[in-house]
Amino acid sequence: MSDRARAKAPKAVRTSDVARVRTLALAAAGAAAGVAIAVAVDRTPLGTERPIARPHAKVACGACHAETSTSVASLAPEPPHHVAAACKSCHGGSHVSTRAAHRSLAAKGELTCATCHAQHAGGQGVTFESDRVVRWGAGSEVAVGPPRGGAPGSGALANGTTVPLVSLAACAKCHDPSRAADPISACVPAKTRADADALLRNTPSQCFDEHTRLDDLRGPAAGGERRAGPSAPVCASQHGGARFVAWEAAREIGATTAWVASEKPDALPWTPAAGAVAGALVLAAGAAAADRRRRRSAEKPRSPAPVVPAPRKRLPMIDPTTCLGCYACVDACPFDVLTIDKYVAVVARPEECCGVVLCEQVCPNGSLRVEDGEPIVDRPATDEHLESRDVPGLFLAGDLTGLPLIKNAINQGARAVDRIAATLPRRRTEPIDLVVIGAGPAGLSAALRAKEKGLSCVVVEQATVAASIKSFPRDKIVHDPPLDLPVEGELWLEQATKEELLAQWTRIVRARGLDVREGHRVVDLAKTGDGFVVTTERGDEASAETSHREIRAARVVLAIGRRGTPRRLDLEIERGAEDRLAYALADARSFAGKRVVVVGLGDSAMEAALALARQPGTSVTISYRGTRFARGKAKNVAELESLITQKKLKVFFETVPVAMTKSSVTLAGTGPHAGRRSLGADAMLVLIGGVPAWDLLTRAGIRRPSVERAPSPFAPDLTADEG
Repeated sequence: MSDRARAKAPKAVRTSDVARVRTLALAAAGAAAGVAIAVAVDRTPLGTERPIARPHAKVACGACHAETSTSVASLAPEPPHHVAAACKSCHGGSHVSTRAAHRSLAAKGELTCATCHAQHAGGQGVTFESDRVVRWGAGSEVAVGPPRGGAPGSGALANGTTVPLVSLAACAKCHDPSRAADPISACVPAKTRADADALLRNTPSQCFDEHTRLDDLRGPAAGGERRAGPSAPVCASQHGGARFVAWEAAREIGATTAWVASEKPDALPWTPAAGAVAGALVLAAGAAAADRRRRRSAEKPRSPAPVVPAPRKRLPMIDPTTCLGCYACVDACPFDVLTIDKYVAVVARPEECCGVVLCEQVCPNGSLRVEDGEPIVDRPATDEHLESRDVPGLFLAGDLTGLPLIKNAINQGARAVDRIAATLPRRRTEPIDLVVIGAGPAGLSAALRAKEKGLSCVVVEQATVAASIKSFPRDKIVHDPPLDLPVEGELWLEQATKEELLAQWTRIVRARGLDVREGHRVVDLAKTGDGFVVTTERGDEASAETSHREIRAARVVLAIGRRGTPRRLDLEIERGAEDRLAYALADARSFAGKRVVVVGLGDSAMEAALALARQPGTSVTISYRGTRFARGKAKNVAELESLITQKKLKVFFETVPVAMTKSSVTLAGTGPHAGRRSLGADAMLVLIGGVPAWDLLTRAGIRRPSVERAPSPFAPDLTADEG
């Protein structure tokens, strides 16, 4: 798996069936709460009483509705029923229709008052008051102008005369309003008959003689007696002779004014369901978010990010009976200490374990634990503030302390300067407050924090800014494994390629105006009174011309890598061939089509050889002083052996380069078959580790711990990787 694919691959996380059940239970509770809230909302059918038409506004619900008894089987009350007999208490004991068909349906109980006169939402009518005409609906009313023929004359209608308007939708239950031959065609406005899509519910019928004929209200017949009708005695007691005047005016108003909408629209039947869905989603999302926060809190360190390593060597211990072989620990380890063998995680490179417990944190079922082993003695002794116990005022940060990872290096640089700023005396004799040796992540972080604290600071670097990062292959993903440590200070660190990270760091160095002196190699570091003298050397390594310079400072931060200066070969180089010799590989593509000799067989050398072998037309030869593959990641060794079998790469064991020209490299044998061999070569890449940093540390006054000496509580293995 490539670095980019591995970085984006999903990692194993802690899951629990209990958490899923809890989420479902909370979702159900949310649904119930959502229904309850929806029912309580004013526009929900179950939440409030529905609006009622004006004539019945003061009538209690119980006067017209009766609750049926609760069903024993369902234990739930049935909906309220309209009591038809209740209308007779106000509208007369016998209020039958004048139409035979309607009387027949009423006798069967299929036609009631509520069939035509819907008092909730559908109720409409006109009321004539002394000073205005009101058209009303269920729960609302609107003052309208008089009919086109003018308002009824004074005294023509009694104050409060009310005429109900019946919606054609009630008639359409049995009739076809659009058919001219239908008996109610005379009651349908011409516009409604012409428009098939007309909304019948909002169109009133123009017939008003359902219960009383017009001639029953126009006065007595010849002979002085009122015309007889089916309900003449009843109507005569409730309607005056001018009732037909109100009908004519109401017919005109109903045809010329808009339907009065209710103040409260009809409740939507899906409102409770929507409330249930919303409640379930809200509580389920809240439960999921709480679970994520809980997992993150469990994964986060309980204390601030560490600045010193553990005093003992720590190694992962795996329980093979419960290990899932999920690769979570393998992906988390920054140094490929772990691998999967026969579906179980195993420790493949114990000497490279950093003991930062990344693998333990990501193990999904606790099969892996990191435990203490042998004491580590080959480290500079430092206190909890990263200050040397042997040389006060000298601080260490980065790989030199034995605590790996870029995040830790950044944090250490910032923490060291925080301590310096807090303890530096106000009166200082040295011209510079701080010298930082090394421009890697720890050194740059220290310089940025010094700038923030107002300290004068100089950074010296023997190569260039972030030289170790620049040595990574092109497009390599540079990021820390999934340890949720906070990054302190201003130095940017996100998952990014090598080029993106370098661009960000270069921009920060320029924007903050840091004094970084590249190409200055520190050759001496001495304590003088309350300060330090740092001696640097700058010059062309191919010539004897060098210049030395002394920098005096009150405090020093050593932020160099634990491998120190790259180890160099002692060989004869033809004049003009110096530029063909390199000690780091930045971009394998620059060697495409060339003959390259790689010296060394450590992980760095193997990875460089593999990258070069992938380039088209590139011939790669490895020279190694040993007799076999002695160390390295299993993956690198397997790939290298595969290329050797395919004859795409050559390895010469027990050899060392002794001479180099513009077109060849001479190898000398070190084994029983000593001799010399000349290889055609356009370039040589030397990757045989570095000179241990103890040379500089010893000159600075730091004592190198020994096995007999009591182990320091904070101290890394500085043994050079000799390839």
